[in-house]
Amino acid sequence: MHRFLPCLLLAAGSVAAQAVDVTVTAAPGTATVEPGVTVNAWLYDGLLPGTPLRVTQGQTLRVRFRNQLPEATMIHWHGQPVPLGMDGVPDISRPSVAPGQEFLYELTHLEPGTYWFHPHGHEAQLDVGLASALIVDPANPTDDPPFDVEHTVLLDDWNDPLGGGWTGHLLNGRSSNGQVPIDVQAGQRLRLRLINVAAVTNYVVALDGHPMTVTHADGGRVQPVAVQAVPLGIGERYDVIVDCNNPGVWSLAAASITNRNATLVRGIVRYVGQAQPPPAPGLVPANLATGSLLGYAQLASYFPVRPITPAPDRTLPAALGMQMGPGGALNTINGEAWPNVTPMQVALGDDVQMTFTNTLMGNGQYHPMHVHGHFFRLLGTAGGTLAPPRKDTILIRPLGQAGSTATVQMHMDNPGRWLLHCHHMMHMMNGMMAVVEYLGDSDGDGLPDRSDYEPDRALPVVVVQDDAARFVIGAAGVISAQWTPGQIVALYFGAPLPAPFAWPPFGDVWLDPLQHAPFGLGLVAPNGSADFAYVLPNDPQQIGQRIGLQALGTTPLPAGLLTSTFQAFVVH
Repeated sequence: MHRFLPCLLLAAGSVAAQAVDVTVTAAPGTATVEPGVTVNAWLYDGLLPGTPLRVTQGQTLRVRFRNQLPEATMIHWHGQPVPLGMDGVPDISRPSVAPGQEFLYELTHLEPGTYWFHPHGHEAQLDVGLASALIVDPANPTDDPPFDVEHTVLLDDWNDPLGGGWTGHLLNGRSSNGQVPIDVQAGQRLRLRLINVAAVTNYVVALDGHPMTVTHADGGRVQPVAVQAVPLGIGERYDVIVDCNNPGVWSLAAASITNRNATLVRGIVRYVGQAQPPPAPGLVPANLATGSLLGYAQLASYFPVRPITPAPDRTLPAALGMQMGPGGALNTINGEAWPNVTPMQVALGDDVQMTFTNTLMGNGQYHPMHVHGHFFRLLGTAGGTLAPPRKDTILIRPLGQAGSTATVQMHMDNPGRWLLHCHHMMHMMNGMMAVVEYLGDSDGDGLPDRSDYEPDRALPVVVVQDDAARFVIGAAGVISAQWTPGQIVALYFGAPLPAPFAWPPFGDVWLDPLQHAPFGLGLVAPNGSADFAYVLPNDPQQIGQRIGLQALGTTPLPAGLLTSTFQAFVVH
């Protein structure tokens, strides 16, 4: 295998499908939240919020993610039903990305709409500035409602996590005193993409002097609903259209869902030609305080979706509660706190019905429940059984309030092991997280879906450790290849290509055919891993060297041989 790989690589003739290639870097930095006020933060590409990513439906988004933080991290693509290996959950999708290292996210079959990205598995990182928008435009522009101008609005709470002395709430990374007005012209239709990226605050949003028409919920288009205010649970997104027919300078205001009578942060919508001063930061618009509030029951899908079935394959409870543990009170799902949870087991093709029930009272018990890799289809809405709205995050209100229970259905079409959790950072850190686990082996590679890093693709997976000390000159470590037990894996290292070559039927090739070499040959153990030990040369000239890693595995599947995923390795 060592001898004939170069020949096969040279024979790989066709270039893989075109992708949108971007680099995202996470690193410490500072951000100015208002004139004269700077905060310490961890940032994507040095910005608060990070540079938004935008592609068109049908394009592949290839993100080279570089971690320049002092600790390990990953990116979760919130709401997008990406394959498990790209979901960005430590140890479930892959090990975390160590400081100084990188990971290549290849996102295919992206759903159109408004989404966002942030760290996962390192929950405190949700509160330091690491967030940005992911916008996927529909392949057919007429699939969107008509609009003239659009703005993305990210709402966040800031609790001075890294020191700096400022606390408060942010709209697009700025306080009320630091806002850049959104300029519109009379007669225009303004599209606002509202995203709640906060750690602990569920908001209500309203635009003074204007009703809003909700057109999308969590990325999916819905039948238009006219309201005066929109609730925005942590992680939720709503797109709204505003008819700009009331000239002036107006407050785009956000309050807490528990107190609509106090504006926490506000943006400014200014009609061109209007010179009056901006509204006071503390102004509470009437529609924010008392206006009609969007409810889930008003939503219906605009496009055809899988209907609600009267006979789900599995029915699962999800009781949200609290119990005492050794270190104090824990937030629980079905009486269990992460990581000591019993997996909710499902099978590929199942329709699963789940009922969320909040057993707790009080303003601190709002639970924005989020599922990875799938959408909820909501029962009991204007969409009935044939056009239920699809969402990935649903806000469960405290016991005693309307909305303290909700029933949803999920179609299980994305194998793996997926998180289901409250997106309130403190609740999540305190245990309110469960796992939905597929039974079986969907891709037939001999690895069960529950432990396969790529359960929908039969291919070897190269895995590096998440310990920064393993990448330092003179250090020792292990590179692994996850693959079918009993098969042979050959690991290669060399110069990475800027884009892969397709090599049907064996897979994609990421290493330069003329600049690579064999690293080792291994037998895959019963646990599905072939391990390759290494010791880095104690040579300062190696510092900064970026090495590509890819494996070739034997397989009883028809191809006979399969290339692995790609992994970069940066020496420090």
